Amino acid sequence: MSPSRSLAGRIEERETQLTQESPDGLTVTLSTQEVVRIFEEVAPKKKGRIVGIGSVNEVARTTSSYTSRRDEETTQMKAQMDSQKAQIDSQQVRLDSLEDLLNVMAVGNPVMQRMLTERRAALGMPPRDPKSPIQPVNSRATPPTTSTI
Repeated sequence: MSPSRSLAGRIEERETQLTQESPDGLTVTLSTQEVVRIFEEVAPKKKGRIVGIGSVNEVARTTSSYTSRRDEETTQMKAQMDSQKAQIDSQQVRLDSLEDLLNVMAVGNPVMQRMLTERRAALGMPPRDPKSPIQPVNSRATPPTTSTI
């Protein structure tokens, strides 16, 4: 077996071992220092010196495939996060609409107003001023505009 093949095999074995031991289950890529250490173990030596500088190029090709895999995983995770954020935003719009509906239903109903006030307090939400007109949740962040007729 050539030194470059045994080097690639050792690197792959070590990364597999570290990935299996990883608590988060993500693929582990060896540091440059770790790759150099493995290279020094498997590279042929002549008169106490490491021979086969051409093998270093093989190491670079071997580790670059892991980098591209990591990039693919990162891209996939970002796409999943974007999708989940869109779902959360959609659910927030629905919840805001439901809150608006409950506010409208509570007008003139003291029991329901008390229940909504207690629920807001339990959830740590700011209390709504019962004297203010019902304002849709989505428009609360923007100040009211005045129109000239």
